[in-house]
Amino acid sequence: MRLFIAVMLLSLAATGAAAETGRAGDLDIARKGQALVARLTLPADLVVGFSHRPESDEEKIAVTEALARLGKADNVLVPAAEAGCTVTREEATTTLMPPATPDPAQFQARYAWRCENPDGLVAADVPLLEFLNGVALDALVVNGEHRFERRIAPPETRLPLLAD
Repeated sequence: MRLFIAVMLLSLAATGAAAETGRAGDLDIARKGQALVARLTLPADLVVGFSHRPESDEEKIAVTEALARLGKADNVLVPAAEAGCTVTREEATTTLMPPATPDPAQFQARYAWRCENPDGLVAADVPLLEFLNGVALDALVVNGEHRFERRIAPPETRLPLLAD
């Protein structure tokens, strides 16, 4: 329990600093036909509170737990239910773990869905924003011929997938 509390305090300290500086992660989303794909890039210190290779057991656990959370698409992005999307790819990596080099120290994730009703892809919920507590995402959305950018931050957690 102490370990969990220490990890959460590290994470809260990092996200508080991120909110003050306006730093953000990047979320790229594209739809083509029935396919929806997303790529997420987050600075490591915004996720786990540090940007060096994990040294202590607590830091190693923080990285492992972050990878597990980011490795599940439903923890990051949930397409509108009307689209009937099924996850076909979900993976997360970090430069904090060997053999990668920690510069830049970041987490990256890729996701894909197959959507039975792509016309229902009008928005997606971003539960990741609740987990990151105050960190914003700079989203680039490509939907057919439409392309737009939007910054999304708590308490807003719903990202439109159609241009305004």
